Amino acid sequence: MTTVALGRAPDEAGQAALDRALAALEREAPEPVERGRRALAAALSWTTRTDWPEVAWQFSPLADGVPVELVWRPGRPGLFWTAEPAAPEWSGARCLTRALALLRSIDGGLPCGTRSAAREALAQVDEPWPVWAAGRHDARGDAGKLYVLCRLAAPRVERAAPLLRGDDKPMMLGLTRDGGREFYWARSTRVAGDLWRLCADPEIEPLARSLDAALADWTGGGFDDEDGSRLGLSLALDATGHVTALAAFMRVSAAGGEERVRKRLLDSGGDANPALATLWADRQVRPMMLTLGATSVGIATAIGLRIV
Repeated sequence: MTTVALGRAPDEAGQAALDRALAALEREAPEPVERGRRALAAALSWTTRTDWPEVAWQFSPLADGVPVELVWRPGRPGLFWTAEPAAPEWSGARCLTRALALLRSIDGGLPCGTRSAAREALAQVDEPWPVWAAGRHDARGDAGKLYVLCRLAAPRVERAAPLLRGDDKPMMLGLTRDGGREFYWARSTRVAGDLWRLCADPEIEPLARSLDAALADWTGGGFDDEDGSRLGLSLALDATGHVTALAAFMRVSAAGGEERVRKRLLDSGGDANPALATLWADRQVRPMMLTLGATSVGIATAIGLRIV
């Protein structure tokens, strides 16, 4: 990273904005959010000790500079977050070590084989901040997830390889305590035949058709819509290699804009946990990526939000 001549004072505004958002969530789901706040405070504790305090709330690719993203899951009160696990001056390997330690404190951490997959993915990239940690805290309990950037075929997720077109770009690997693996890739255009490619795997086919219908509903076109906007995609597998979810990610502009998306999310269960929607309407957070996830029980929605 290029050194910039800046003041050495930490950015207190970023932490204050996060505290306001967490206070709103805590009124909605006090006990889960209290647990989540402790975990998130541990994840971001490096912000008070970094050698680069002037960029602590500005450097991360996670949320346009901010080192934490909050996630609104309509119908699931609680606290869901993804964060930079370590200071910007740390190496990727050191960031991974700290992220694994954070996950151990949340839900016991990743098993040995899953940690090995994380290290294999990390070895593929030379980007400065390739690791994120995530926490999910609701009435069900606490769960963690590790994200590692990957730019080649993802280790231990070979099942996804036939789904990718030649111009698709591998992006990231997600790993969980139960041995679950999720592979993410970017698709710059939609073309005829994309749905067929997904449906060639009989286990994926019902999820692909469900997600295709959801995409058409939200964006006006499915996988084969050549006028449709770009997508992020992911395939999730359990520890035995069985498919558990197929998801698509997009900017809210692809789904009709902020007002339409916020209203639809409130109408589809979000009225049970509207705190982040209220902050969004008040411009205290702004949307990142909308997620449509197809599972055996239907379509689940979520949206990442950046504090402002």
